[in-house]
Amino acid sequence: MLRARSWVSTRRGTNQVDLGPAPGPTTREPRGVTQQITRETATPALETSEPTEESKRARWSRARIAWTLVAVGFIAWAIAAFIDDGTLFVALLGAGIASGAIIAIVALGFLMIMKATGIANFAQGDLVTLGAFLGFWATDQLGLAKDGLGLSLGFGYLVALAIMFVIGVVIERVAYAPLRGREIHVVVIATLAVAIVIRTLLAIWQGGDPRSLQSWFNPGGSLQNFLFFDQGVLRINIGFLGVHDAVINAQRVVIIVVTAVVVVATMWLFARTSFGRQVRAIAADRETARLCGVKVNRLSMLSFGISSCLAGLAGILIGPLQAFDLNLGFTFMLLGFAAAVLGGFGSLGGTVLGGVLIGLTQELFGGQMLPMVAGHDALKYRSTLPFVLMLVVIAIKPQGFFGRVTRRL
Repeated sequence: MLRARSWVSTRRGTNQVDLGPAPGPTTREPRGVTQQITRETATPALETSEPTEESKRARWSRARIAWTLVAVGFIAWAIAAFIDDGTLFVALLGAGIASGAIIAIVALGFLMIMKATGIANFAQGDLVTLGAFLGFWATDQLGLAKDGLGLSLGFGYLVALAIMFVIGVVIERVAYAPLRGREIHVVVIATLAVAIVIRTLLAIWQGGDPRSLQSWFNPGGSLQNFLFFDQGVLRINIGFLGVHDAVINAQRVVIIVVTAVVVVATMWLFARTSFGRQVRAIAADRETARLCGVKVNRLSMLSFGISSCLAGLAGILIGPLQAFDLNLGFTFMLLGFAAAVLGGFGSLGGTVLGGVLIGLTQELFGGQMLPMVAGHDALKYRSTLPFVLMLVVIAIKPQGFFGRVTRRL
């Protein structure tokens, strides 16, 4: 007596399903009986209305054409701006890269917590402010800071960063851990509450007066003429290109170098360490990672601590360039979030690229082209340009530069 067997095999490129002999009490179907079954009947639960290959090619062609036009337009403008005033162009280029580097550090903090917890920490901006104030408090030697420590710059900044790490862990324990598993909007509101608390406590502790951090490279600093610096600035002269004495602040060079080190260290952290692999596992599937033994609570605390430390570093780096007050971090929070959106909110390289593009858009494009087009009075509107860039990018590619499209079944 033959044992009845049955199977289903889908022919590639068709909707035909071959059914083998089905079990029956007295009859057997001959082999090779083919029934035409439509996709809706065969797999109703998997219907996703995916676009055809032709529509995909058309969509990609439109996106590529749009990006090509944007790139060609930017290159043409850059050449024209360099020819018009090469000295100003080089100076603004350095300022734009440095500004983008700060934004990238803030965005990396967003990315760190997003990967580990799935939420956006909107207290990141006020943590930048807190880092700058802690740096001022730890290194103040003039008695301007309340209960200042008066430490050297290097040691004082390290102390400030260590305190920032601890504060990040405390925020995770107080504001995130009790709400784990709740709706995302509840946790996001909690991070906004943390931001308000930080700003209020800072106002009570140090007041709202503007502050400024010291730098080794500013005029009068110990390294004002270190290597290629002259009176705390980098001077660039390229006579045959029309660049004469373009000035880039030495602190901006420090920002670019430190950011490069931070980015490389973060890439190594995610790619080569157990912490990074576990964070990536949580980002892919939190519940599966937890069931496999990943210590979610510990990773969450470490992620908040590292993110807070990055925010503090951003505040310490930007402090010597400008006077700051309690509103310092708000702008960087918005720009850092925009950079994370541009990068795809999951890609480390895309996040850094988004930050640099935002910095170049604000400083280079807004500082040179905007006055050429709309006059010098338009300079006060250049802070809106990064958000215009974000809207343009997500209109062309909603998932960001390196984000992935996910389809729900």
